[in-house]
Order: sequence, then structure tokens, then C-alpha cells
Amino acid sequence: MVRQADRILEGVSEGEVASLRALADGHGIAVGRDIAPLHAKGWVDVIGGDAIITLTGRTLLERNRLG
Repeated sequence: MVRQADRILEGVSEGEVASLRALADGHGIAVGRDIAPLHAKGWVDVIGGDAIITLTGRTLLERNRLG
């Protein structure tokens, strides 16, 4: 059985992590095609034109930071 933490990390590219990191650091990224892959994977929600990192996205960032 695949653990949830392992599913979060499936298919993660360095560019996606960099985009999430930029959002977490308060740097905006273009809502649209830059956000679409992150939103499709459930790592970001878009509310009123603002990209919000989901709990799943935060977990991905934490796991990536730890190694």
C-alpha cells in the first residue's frame, strides 16, 4: 500500500517545488498556466485570483526541505 506522503511526492519536478517555494516566500507567480499544474495536483488553490498553498502543498515543501 502506498502511503499518502509518498503520493504527494509522485511526479514532483524541481520547477514545481521552486514555484511553491516562491509562493511560500511571498513572491507572486502568475495565476494561470504557471499555477495550473500545481492546482491540478492539489498543491495550490486559487481564491479570488490569489494562489493559496494547500496543506498538501505545505507537506510537499516540508518533505522537500528535509531531503
